Amino acid sequence: MLRIEDDQAWQSRAKCRDQATEVFFPDRVGRSGLRQREEVAKRICRECPVLSVCREHALRLPEDHGVWGAMTAAERSKVRSARSRPR
Repeated sequence: MLRIEDDQAWQSRAKCRDQATEVFFPDRVGRSGLRQREEVAKRICRECPVLSVCREHALRLPEDHGVWGAMTAAERSKVRSARSRPR
C-alpha cells in the first residue's frame, strides 16, 4: 500500500497547482460541461508526477468532490466500496 505523506508536501509538486480550480472542481456547469472539464482535469492528472499519492489521498480521506488522481468522485466511491467488501 502506498504511504501518504503526512504533511501533504506532495501537493506542491502536483501539476494542478497552477491550474484554475474550476477545472478540477467544476461548479454550476451542465452535464456535458461537467464531463468536458473532468476530461481536461484527468488529462492533466495523467501527466502528474504525484498521481498515485494524490489518488490514494482522495481515496483514504475521502475527498467527495472534484477530480483527484484522475478520478471523479463517483469513480472513487466505487473503488472505496470495492475495497471495503470482504474477500
